[in-house]
Amino acid sequence: MTTYGEIVEPVSRTAWEDWDDITFENSYIKLDWMLKTTVPDIINTLVLLEGKYLYDCVKNQSDNVLTMINSIKEVNLNVHKHQQLNLYICVIRDYNLLQSSEIVEILKPYILVSKNVVAIQTKPLIEFQTHELINKSCLIRTICSTKTSNLNFDYPKLQQPNFISGVSAGAICLREQLDLPGTAVVCYMEHPEVYKVEEIQKLLKELKVISNDNSGPDNVFNSNLYI
Repeated sequence: MTTYGEIVEPVSRTAWEDWDDITFENSYIKLDWMLKTTVPDIINTLVLLEGKYLYDCVKNQSDNVLTMINSIKEVNLNVHKHQQLNLYICVIRDYNLLQSSEIVEILKPYILVSKNVVAIQTKPLIEFQTHELINKSCLIRTICSTKTSNLNFDYPKLQQPNFISGVSAGAICLREQLDLPGTAVVCYMEHPEVYKVEEIQKLLKELKVISNDNSGPDNVFNSNLYI
């Protein structure tokens, strides 16, 4: 038998995995800040906002309480500083999940000097797994690091098999490894494109991320185009 002891490549595509053809290195873009800015010695609270809804909430602030201090356009990441408080807000949307670790590494100087880190992300309600009957259009759950934070959130704990991912997961895992307080908040929404979700608006106001009632993403649900 001529093939005895030889390595033979599979002749069928069914033996290959979907990711065998992905060449991430070919499309890799090195991430770097647009501006060379210094990170403060101490940040009272760092809020990480992940997703289009949260991104638009910050973008549509009309009272100019936030100042954008830096950004990384390749991953739609902006860092804002509150003008009156020692509060930093990082918003990110539409990025490649494979770059999550690199983004967390870039944000690491901010994560390390923050007394509190709160990571908030939105997910479709259909992804929430539970045996209970759901009759709400928005569910909010939390995951906290072992170290207790002085920020109290009156939300139920996120139960398995539900999980968090992306930059939020990386940031909270880093805080856990460093024995620092950190909280991940997951907002499951029935309609992620809705102009306002009162529960999330209330949360953002409590964290001083927004301070007016006009903050929120613009979309067709809130226009009279089809009325």
